[in-house]
Amino acid sequence: MKLRNLSILLLFMAFWACQPEKELIVIESPSGNLKVSVTNEEGKVFYQLFSKTDTSETLVIKPSPLGLVRSDGNFAENLSLENRSEIKTLIENYSMVSGKQKKLSWTANEATLLFKNQEGKQLEMVFRLFDEGLAFRYIFPGNSLDKVTVESESTGFAVNEGAEGWMSTYQAATSYGNPGYEDDYLAVKAGTASPEKVGWAFPLLFNDGGYWIFISEAGLDEKYCGTHLNQESAGGLYTISLPEADERQGDGEVHPTAELPWAMPWRFILVGQSLNSIAESSFVDHLAEASKIEDTSWIIPGRASWEWWSSKGGRTVKNLNHFVDLAAEMGWEYSLVDAHWEKMPDGKIEDVLEHAKAKNVGLLFWYNSGGRRDSSARNEDFILFNEDTRDREMARIAAMGVKGIKVDFFATDKQMGIELYLNILRDAAKHRLLVNFHGCTLPRGWSRTYPNLLAMEAVRGAECYRFSAGYPEVASGYNTIAALTRAVVGPTDFTPATFSNQKFAHKTTSAHELALTLVYQTGLLHLADTPESYRDLPLEVIYFLKTVPVTWDESRVLAAIPGELFVVARRNGDRWFVAGINGKKETQELQVELPFKMNSPLLFADGETASEFAIQNLNGNIQSVSVKMMPEGGFVMYR
Repeated sequence: MKLRNLSILLLFMAFWACQPEKELIVIESPSGNLKVSVTNEEGKVFYQLFSKTDTSETLVIKPSPLGLVRSDGNFAENLSLENRSEIKTLIENYSMVSGKQKKLSWTANEATLLFKNQEGKQLEMVFRLFDEGLAFRYIFPGNSLDKVTVESESTGFAVNEGAEGWMSTYQAATSYGNPGYEDDYLAVKAGTASPEKVGWAFPLLFNDGGYWIFISEAGLDEKYCGTHLNQESAGGLYTISLPEADERQGDGEVHPTAELPWAMPWRFILVGQSLNSIAESSFVDHLAEASKIEDTSWIIPGRASWEWWSSKGGRTVKNLNHFVDLAAEMGWEYSLVDAHWEKMPDGKIEDVLEHAKAKNVGLLFWYNSGGRRDSSARNEDFILFNEDTRDREMARIAAMGVKGIKVDFFATDKQMGIELYLNILRDAAKHRLLVNFHGCTLPRGWSRTYPNLLAMEAVRGAECYRFSAGYPEVASGYNTIAALTRAVVGPTDFTPATFSNQKFAHKTTSAHELALTLVYQTGLLHLADTPESYRDLPLEVIYFLKTVPVTWDESRVLAAIPGELFVVARRNGDRWFVAGINGKKETQELQVELPFKMNSPLLFADGETASEFAIQNLNGNIQSVSVKMMPEGGFVMYR
């Protein structure tokens, strides 16, 4: 049997070698470590991605299909090459208001292939190869006011079958607001079918021998929809699926429609021999459109108290003021006012605004996006959904002194949902309002294009302790995987640092919970626990929470094993902060090697019980430290 398989493979290789005309273009990355080859096999276009050394090439992504079907023509079959551009080198330097790194740069080699289909209609495929990965996109050229519609995609990503994978299912639509990218991560072999008919969600993470592979999309605008992956992935081939028809209670079209020219989102594949390099990546930002906001001086990332997590009832002026007082006491910039602030039994929101102004605390207001279309109709539910009411409401609250908005329950990745996200960001920027999206899609680079977008959910955060009985059991392992998947693509509003218990008690330690303030990068750090819980912490921990930054000049992942371990270091100015979490239900002893020195840092490790800290001053210039983490524990070290 082995000889027969070898003979078939040799015949295939010989056949391929005799077909040079099938290869349309080969592009190498700037350093030559990656190579993409694009071929035409009887009218069907495929790409494949190789990792290169001086002496060998390794096929990382097997031949994978490209193409789309439009309502007026098939661009997945019977394609012929009409033109091929020269390969050009692109270089860009830019800065982020908030992110893993402040100053970023990239270099890539790019080429465009122009195809025509059987009817003579044109499709461009753009390939951009970086040292860290491949990005590609479709463009329909032309200039027409007549709209065209994409019916389906053939786009695929062929991973070697059996490679280790970590991914979550795309969430089936519900009346409550899914899809929200909040399912657990599953450790499965590449080629495993999704347990849900709706398929898999981006991103996908694989370990294929000596290579780590990360797949997602970026550069999505209002001309397209968010996509996910089909249920079946036989042979390791994952193919694009458009949104589900019943999302947002069936409102909106599944198939995206636009005028020409029409540029689709980028799909990308990161490749690294180290998982650390994947986790550190800002690839999503590289592929995003440059900032549309010229003056960003008003965009101030910061920390916020949040009353909702510990709330036992509806909003009240008394409770909200209590959390405003917490923010003022801790030196946090903001306090988040969650749902149902419009009508409170003991006063008006203006009372809270007046109190916050006196305390020098900015307020952030919660809004429904209009996504819960089955809810009992209240005007407030749709105020940000319609353009005229959205503009009036944003102007009104900005004049009141409100600093930002949290917008929830989008419930769809359809084109109408993507339009809504971007319209909210555009109008919020006009009125100088910060934005946090909740119950939302996966980040796709919008924080670069609209830097007032400081946080997005799309994660199983601490709020799950209020309504998910199974969450405490998986939380520690989930956090290590989400830090290597969800957190790679953008700011993560996890709402960390919860030391008290809600309906379902923590199994993670207090040191693990403290570490989450650094594990998940976000421009709005919503600290979810009660004033009383924070005041009961050791003074050293309180001081840490008072001074922890949310903007970073540099981030380095020091150790990572999905489901078991995640250690990250972040730098703000000349101050380094290091955090680690244990995803295992057994003790881990770890020797943390730092690529820098820390002068007499303070270490918060696990104490004798899960709720206690072991606090230690480390003397000297520390570059290596031994840490013992309890089961589901963690640590923080900073100076």
